[in-house]
Amino acid sequence: MDEGCYNTYTISDSDDSVIDEGRRTNETSHKDNDCFSTEEEPEFFLQQKRKKLTSPEIALQRRDNNKQKYVQTNEKNNSIENPEPNTYVPRTELGIYTGTNNEQVTEKIEPKRKKRATKEEIEERKKEEKARKDAKKRLVEELKRISPKECMKYVTVHIDINLMNHEYSEQIVSEIEPTDAKYKIESNSTVLNSITWSRQISDTVSEEEHFILLIWEFDYVKNLIVSCQLLNKINDIKLHKTQLSIIIDSTADQLKKIKSKKTGKNSGPDILNSLEQMMLNCQVSFRFVENKKDIGLAVFYLTKSIAQKPFKLNKYKEEQDGCDWYASGHTKNCVTVDKNGIGLTQLWRQMLSQFPLCGLETSEAIATAYGSPIALLEAYDNCSSRLEGETLLQDIPVRRGFGPLASNRRIGPELSKKIYTFFTDNTGCTTLSQE
Repeated sequence: MDEGCYNTYTISDSDDSVIDEGRRTNETSHKDNDCFSTEEEPEFFLQQKRKKLTSPEIALQRRDNNKQKYVQTNEKNNSIENPEPNTYVPRTELGIYTGTNNEQVTEKIEPKRKKRATKEEIEERKKEEKARKDAKKRLVEELKRISPKECMKYVTVHIDINLMNHEYSEQIVSEIEPTDAKYKIESNSTVLNSITWSRQISDTVSEEEHFILLIWEFDYVKNLIVSCQLLNKINDIKLHKTQLSIIIDSTADQLKKIKSKKTGKNSGPDILNSLEQMMLNCQVSFRFVENKKDIGLAVFYLTKSIAQKPFKLNKYKEEQDGCDWYASGHTKNCVTVDKNGIGLTQLWRQMLSQFPLCGLETSEAIATAYGSPIALLEAYDNCSSRLEGETLLQDIPVRRGFGPLASNRRIGPELSKKIYTFFTDNTGCTTLSQE
């Protein structure tokens, strides 16, 4: 047969070969029609011709379908990238198969290895870790130094040497020695007859407290008042220490003269007025001490208070940071109320117990008749007049004691009127003591 009648269609992976074969389809069909007619060709050759005529279109469709499947698979797995938009890259288990120009290339996928840190990065990480541990250790040490059980160990009392000439010096030392606090007897040239404190923050660093205690004799204070130098003396001392307190060592006879009602030049009331003026203008506290032992106790209590000051300040700051508007209070005799309302009755009884002449039995009797404040307010609203509201609770019986010795009494009009006034008054100026 003629060579042009039997063309072999070869489909490669390149787009040009497929397009060329598609273009040659029409030429081949014309050549085949020239060689044989439909009636003269055998059935076998007709079937081969149909396959040859349709093979380029089928191959092109299959190629497009395979490209779509490959793009969808590549988007889901995110494991390979297609370098060329018109290249079909089938995925295999061992690697990536790329077929270009009848060539097969297999490339293995290797897992990404972690980048090994350099020596500089390792050293920097070690320094950061060491700094973090040092900061944590330093914080633990600071908290330990201000704890109430350990704070006295890190406080030192500095006693002026001039105080050792007085009788109360032995009392001061005897009160400090049993504690964990340290004391030093040294000369204070700036402020005589004074006691100061210092705190050890770390093993090598210590700081001075801003508080100073003066122990003056009564005659010395009196002379300062007579010469009108008391306020000037206090202001000069406050240049060194901002917080100041004075203990005035006096006798019983001297205090009697101060408390006497006689008036005159340099008399007792003049001394008290001068000291009160000093306290208000200079914000300085003072106290008279007769017993020498009380001076030692005063120094001990001040030392303990100064040692616990940082701990109490931190605790107060934590309470205030939780809620700015909250007024801090104590937790003594508080009633716990859970989410189910258990404890409300006990809280209502305790609220009633705050009124004068309202004891435990009385509050229980009122809480039995009116189980909550809302119930009592509703009863007051239903009263037709003020007199009816004031006498609403007066006939409630109150049981006193148990057993055969038990007795009953009434609440009475006075307490009933106080409770009514408390719950119904809207002025905010009425006092219960006058009711």
